[in-house]
Amino acid sequence: MCGRFTLTIHHFGELIDTVGAELATELLDFRPRYNIAPGNRHWILRCEAGRREVLPADWGLINHWSTDPAVGFKQINARAETLAERPAFREAFRRRRCLIPADGFYEWRGPRGSREPIWFHAEDRSVFWMAGLYEGWRDPQRGLVRTTFTIITTAANTAVAEVHDRMPAILSREQIEPWLTGDSPANELGPAPVNSLVGSPASPRLNSAAHDDPDLLDPDDPQFPKQLALF
Repeated sequence: MCGRFTLTIHHFGELIDTVGAELATELLDFRPRYNIAPGNRHWILRCEAGRREVLPADWGLINHWSTDPAVGFKQINARAETLAERPAFREAFRRRRCLIPADGFYEWRGPRGSREPIWFHAEDRSVFWMAGLYEGWRDPQRGLVRTTFTIITTAANTAVAEVHDRMPAILSREQIEPWLTGDSPANELGPAPVNSLVGSPASPRLNSAAHDDPDLLDPDDPQFPKQLALF
């Protein structure tokens, strides 16, 4: 599973250039993010008419036929093993694949009530691309089309498996084009190499999606009330 992730870079335009993409809209509201949660607006990379483009999208896939947008909160992840079978994802798997930029994701370990967040990231904190699917859904109240996405998960590598049995499907540079153009089968979405990620303890304030600041990456978060940490 992937329920929270990060993109902490400051120069998003440079990242877009490295993958030969264009912006589908102005990059007006980009900022570093330390706690991206379901329902939040983020960015996806897709291939449209043979051209790579980056556009904003909401996390939580809402199928174009859905009548209730709340379904998006149930579809933040899609299992790689069943993409071609599940009605919620099979059409998007054939026609609407995308990538989601991130530089880390969180999982939690420990017993319920005192779970510890772990931030998994590249040792050099570089950006990676997670496989995803996207949909366009027309809001009947406002008549506007919302673009939404889901993050594809696969079996965890041995580093992540110590905390959780699933992880996002992270693509290598060579896998990007086949995935975007639809030539890559789902069974090629395996776990990332074990030495590609490290896990770092993070702040307990991550449990609230209202918090989104650099101190979240610090297990000794100065904003976390230490008196509460004793109970």
